[in-house]
Amino acid sequence: MYKNKFLCKISLILLIFVFALICFCLKSYAVDNENGKLSIYMSRVIEDGAYYISSYQNTNCVLDIKDGSLEDGANLQLWTKNNTENQKFYIEYAGNGYYKIYNVKSAKVLDVPDGSKEIGAKIRQYGNNDTSAQRWKIRKNIDGSYNFIAECSGLALDVENGIMQEGTSIQQYTYTNSYSQRFNIEKTSLLEEKIVSIKKETNHNMVFDVNNNTSEDKTQIQLWEENQSLSQCFEIHKVSENEVRIRTASSGGWLTEMGTVNGSKVVQLGDSLDPISDNNVWIIEWNNGITFKNKESGLYLDVNWNGNENGTKIQVWEKNSNQESQRFIVNEVQLIKNGWYEIASSSGKVLDLENSGSDWGTNIIIYDRTQNNNQKFKIEKKDDGYVIYTMHNLTFDVEEGSREDGAIIRQWEDNGASCQRWIPEIKDGGYISFKNVNSGKYIDIENESSDNGAKILQNTGSNSKSQLWKITETTFIVGWVNNNGNWYCYDPQTGELIKNTTRIDPMMQDPAQYGSLYDFDSEGRASWHLPTFDDLPGGHGKDAPIPELIGDQRQRTLLLALSRVGCDYELLKAPTGFVCDGLTAWCVTNATGIRFKEGSRDDDQDMSWQYPYIKNKNGIKTDLSQIKAGDLMFWGDPAYIENHETYGSRHASIYYHDGLMIHAASPELGVIIGNLDNDLIGFGSPYDAETSRAEIPR
Repeated sequence: MYKNKFLCKISLILLIFVFALICFCLKSYAVDNENGKLSIYMSRVIEDGAYYISSYQNTNCVLDIKDGSLEDGANLQLWTKNNTENQKFYIEYAGNGYYKIYNVKSAKVLDVPDGSKEIGAKIRQYGNNDTSAQRWKIRKNIDGSYNFIAECSGLALDVENGIMQEGTSIQQYTYTNSYSQRFNIEKTSLLEEKIVSIKKETNHNMVFDVNNNTSEDKTQIQLWEENQSLSQCFEIHKVSENEVRIRTASSGGWLTEMGTVNGSKVVQLGDSLDPISDNNVWIIEWNNGITFKNKESGLYLDVNWNGNENGTKIQVWEKNSNQESQRFIVNEVQLIKNGWYEIASSSGKVLDLENSGSDWGTNIIIYDRTQNNNQKFKIEKKDDGYVIYTMHNLTFDVEEGSREDGAIIRQWEDNGASCQRWIPEIKDGGYISFKNVNSGKYIDIENESSDNGAKILQNTGSNSKSQLWKITETTFIVGWVNNNGNWYCYDPQTGELIKNTTRIDPMMQDPAQYGSLYDFDSEGRASWHLPTFDDLPGGHGKDAPIPELIGDQRQRTLLLALSRVGCDYELLKAPTGFVCDGLTAWCVTNATGIRFKEGSRDDDQDMSWQYPYIKNKNGIKTDLSQIKAGDLMFWGDPAYIENHETYGSRHASIYYHDGLMIHAASPELGVIIGNLDNDLIGFGSPYDAETSRAEIPR
């Protein structure tokens, strides 16, 4: 009996212990009945932080916001890992076993559109609204992979059709735990050591800026509309995993608080040699965006009165209720945006071409500023560096690809070699240095000279003044340009050099000598010439002669079309009579020298092949803002649109300008210049080159 009582007491104790253990577990676990099975999830599967989320089956592909968009509605997709912010996601525990997943670049949340329960609904990013459409349960599998289950639908994050490659959309789908629903997560830093812009999270158009790109110490940081200038570029330097210093491109100084009370200024101060100090160290936190807390004061980077106007000052302030004025997004940017620049040395001399030479191998030198095109250089981001182009569309090149100190830098044909690519680096005082990708050496001036004609070469980095450069945006002059008695012509549309040209008349009083390709003003600047009736010395109409064909293919087509204005509407009567597609075919055939015909008919007058021919050659467009003089236009109605490639459109014409077209309109009107119709199918170019360049007679 005593033995039975003892056993009962032991059983009771065990029962109490088991009950307590269950209660303890229920505090740490969330219970969920899903897919007919009872599953128990840890309330916190992973710690809050920034992650890459990759396909379990193809770890080279990670979750990515399409096109790096900052906008609501941008789709989630797979893309090859490239370590950009649009592939980073901040995963934050939201309670009750669910997480929010923010894109680091946009600060928007992964979202099921409208909280849909539909299988196959595409996942997007959207502004944080704290709904079940933006909360996800994370399940860890025995193989180390993870599933993501939407609270609103109970469906799993899924790679569409299981296609593990770039561009595949991410959808929600019935949970199967297949490979298309398994993902790896890889912890990463919220901020990397990169060149960035710092945008206001609630207004992406407004960014941190240094007024007028000044290098002056204690210049207060402001907000300004984004323009991608150096004044809006900042370099992140990591102090520890969650602490950074922020360097300005304008001065090489550090973002620094100038006081420890609310409203204290934030300025650029010091240089690269300044030691780490608590007042220029910022602690990174996440709160629907990145916030920066000063290590000295504990105050946050803050937009004065949460303003959105140019010139609004940046200050520090205590943490406010929702931190709207203290939330930012930090995106990698180019230190130098693509464009034309003057590149000046610390002595004030600028980079130049020796004797304005156009040949391969012409040396790069320094010279007094003249503002001629030979002192203007096009800088473009390419691959792992930048390419620097001269006025002759040749590139800065290290002679023979040398890696030695003292190797000459000259202009050479762009061949994609690493010795033609340069990495710009921020230096003190607002200067930039250029490091060669191939050699690791820097653009330098021979013997640190400041004399006119001193050659440019590469040398080991030394931070000497001869390796420091200031770049200033400039305008490249198009049309005819005189450099040291030599004339060069640059295409007004592309800015590129037109080779093998000679200018006969310095004032270009007779543009016809140059094929009517350009109209020139009194300063020799050019614009593309639109043919008019004045360019037809023989007049127009059925009795007019076929004009002399000068200019590019578009101009020749328009000259021919203008010369036929007044002709009758007749089939197979060229050059005195035309139907609509007969006019387009005759003009293009004679303008290009290529028979504008495919198919069995002998007369070229058949739109059933003209439309697909142009579609396959250069593409068909419908946005009239993109139309160019000389494009062919095709017209129809719903009965024709569906099958126009088989049966042809209703009408064809040649676009002229300002909403006018040249066409064989009707038997009553003949060939006329008239207004555009209302049932445009599309338009396109039949020409070999989409540019205004052409041979200019010498």
